[in-house]
Amino acid sequence: MTTSTRLRPAEVKDLPFIFSKELEYMETIEPDGVPGWMSAIEVNLADWIDYLPHTLFCVDEDGQPLGYAMWAVEGDSATLVSIHVLESHRRHGLGRLLLDAFEQETSQSGVRIAKLGVHRNNQARLLYEDATYEITGQDGDYVLFSKALGEF
Repeated sequence: MTTSTRLRPAEVKDLPFIFSKELEYMETIEPDGVPGWMSAIEVNLADWIDYLPHTLFCVDEDGQPLGYAMWAVEGDSATLVSIHVLESHRRHGLGRLLLDAFEQETSQSGVRIAKLGVHRNNQARLLYEDATYEITGQDGDYVLFSKALGEF
C-alpha cells in the first residue's frame, strides 16, 4: 500500500470496474454459473446501486480502483457479498483493508455477526481464516464463515 492508496465509498463511476471484475471472477472461478449470473445482471446492478455509498467501498490509488467490497445488512448480521482486489495488487494488505472496513462499518451500525461464503477453490479463504473467521458450514461449493464483531 502506498501513501496515495485510499479507502472510500464507491461511486456510480466505479460500477463498470465492479461489473468487469465480478464477471472475471465468475468466468475464472465459477464458469458454469456465468449464464445464470448474466441473466440476473439487472438484479445485480440494482443491488450494487442500492449498496452505494454505505455498503460498497473501493480502494484506489491516484483515482484508479484497485478493489472493492460490498455487503448487505439484515438485522444484527451482515453478509460480505463480494470482495475483490486486482491480482497485481494482492498480498499488499488491500483485501485486509477492505475486510476491516466491512467489519468496522457494520459493527458501528449495530451488527454483531459478520458472515460470508467463499468458493472452495478461491484462495481468499486464507484472508478470512487469518482474520479469525470460523467455518460454520458448507453450501454446495461454498465454505461458509462467520465472526462475532465487537465494538470498534
